[in-house]
Amino acid sequence: MNDNKIVFCDTGFIIRLLDKTNELHNNAVGYFRYFLDNDYIIRMSTIAVAEFCVKDNINNLPLRNIMLSPFNAYHASQSGESAKILFDAKAKGVLEVDARIIIQNDVKLLVQAQCEQAAYYLTSDTASKRMYDILRSSNKITFDFTDIHTPYTQKFGIIDFDEKI
Repeated sequence: MNDNKIVFCDTGFIIRLLDKTNELHNNAVGYFRYFLDNDYIIRMSTIAVAEFCVKDNINNLPLRNIMLSPFNAYHASQSGESAKILFDAKAKGVLEVDARIIIQNDVKLLVQAQCEQAAYYLTSDTASKRMYDILRSSNKITFDFTDIHTPYTQKFGIIDFDEKI
């Protein structure tokens, strides 16, 4: 892991952060507060914004606390290289992606997080972990894949004094 204080979040994380009825809402809020309290820069790709806007409005994003990161030509070229690794892994039977298509947004978001030197990638998408593992073993990405199914207190070994005991 690197020492950069950048956190990249995907669409699933943002949806759970904003939806108070979602079972992962409290976990998402915990991570969001933890990273803000520890002076991390929280970034979100314009790709994730587009996904979010399918069912919601950009004005509902917490843009005071999240920096938008445009997906650019460098990110695109790096995504192509990483997608090739994943397609090869799929052809060899190492990667099973069910009905998901590799080059879709998951690989783009993972690669963009790397290009922007993220230390953490916040997600609720457990299925994209398989792609992360292959790219990590290929030395294409170095950040920590942080699945919010695990509470931040457990992830970082923190006692939550606000939690009711």
